[in-house]
Amino acid sequence: MLQKNNKLMGKFKNRKFPKKFQRVCDYIKDKKGVVVKLGDGTAFMGHFNRTIFVHHNYDLTRNGLYALLHEVGHSLQPPTNVGSNSYKNIDFDLNKREFEMGRFVNEMDAWKIGLNIANELNITIDNKEWNVQKNEALLTYWPKNN
Repeated sequence: MLQKNNKLMGKFKNRKFPKKFQRVCDYIKDKKGVVVKLGDGTAFMGHFNRTIFVHHNYDLTRNGLYALLHEVGHSLQPPTNVGSNSYKNIDFDLNKREFEMGRFVNEMDAWKIGLNIANELNITIDNKEWNVQKNEALLTYWPKNN
């Protein structure tokens, strides 16, 4: 889904990123070899692919920056199914609630790591905006009563 639209990728390939956004891009490229691209969705594509996509419509000085920091948080989590990724060892069909709680904790951890990276890079963020975006995103992972 995120990689299918090559025209979209080419359209934004030479776009200059805002300074804070670029600082995060440079940080994760130097630390983990992860490349940041604009796309039609936002996601860390995994430790093997080493790519983070940020939605091309995001404001890269605000919600796009916060989304990038969150995805960088995922890229700094363990590449194996340990620690914050241990929920991936749980059989979703047998233990749905345990799996969903583990995934939720994983998402919270990525937001925490992202905020730590912002602080490490001396990037000032609007805490109210950060918390609104974080909470809205986390609610999408909150287990639903079905």
